[in-house]
Amino acid sequence: MQAMILAAGTGSRLRPLTNEVPKCMVKVNGVPMIERAIDALVAAGIKKLIIGLGYKSEVLKDFIRNTFDEKRLNGMQIEFGENPDYEKTNNIYSLYLLKDFFKADDTLLLESDLVYKPEIIKSLVENKEKNLAVVSHWEDWMDGTVTLLNDSDEITNFIVKKNQKQEDKNSYYKTVNIYKFSKEFTNTYYLPFLETFMNVFGKNSYYETCLKFIAETDPSLLKGFKIDQSVWYEVDNADDLKVAESRF
Repeated sequence: MQAMILAAGTGSRLRPLTNEVPKCMVKVNGVPMIERAIDALVAAGIKKLIIGLGYKSEVLKDFIRNTFDEKRLNGMQIEFGENPDYEKTNNIYSLYLLKDFFKADDTLLLESDLVYKPEIIKSLVENKEKNLAVVSHWEDWMDGTVTLLNDSDEITNFIVKKNQKQEDKNSYYKTVNIYKFSKEFTNTYYLPFLETFMNVFGKNSYYETCLKFIAETDPSLLKGFKIDQSVWYEVDNADDLKVAESRF
């Protein structure tokens, strides 16, 4: 199994903190988020990592090359892809540009502005289910896309923020933006949906939109992998960073 980290993006909401490095290099208690992520992947036994680059790509490349030697990577190889239009597109296009990597193997897909306990990655790899989205029961501090699960933890819907209803919040599970996809799922369902969606609606959308269509078509294809709200945090701004530092 391989892993893909999407680091492409301007990091604009964190620029008041730093405009010299990509968002994923912001430090949480002295350790950059990307460094934590790579260590977690190594600990889980991942042997190949593809990083999708955008804002300050050379800065991130240099940091990784200078931080991780062969011993620390323990046999894991790192390759890079790049979205040169990161300022005009969204993560659906960044993922599409990595499609040749994506379709080659079973894959963990992660976004780079997350802090979490590394045991989550290992548990995800070892889980017998082939296609999983890491989710966490809704709390007020969460923001972004949520999911609905049936009694078998199959994902029946992805709901963007503008369509969420306060009265339904207790049934929501927030997407953590960590996924596990089988090679079969990627090639048979996800990439065809991704390419069709981009041809119709363009490059400025989230890749979760395609997962919504898949879930609505056949909920059995993707299950929720539930984790506690206390073991992860998404860092979008300075206030988030303070909370993350108190947790980790």
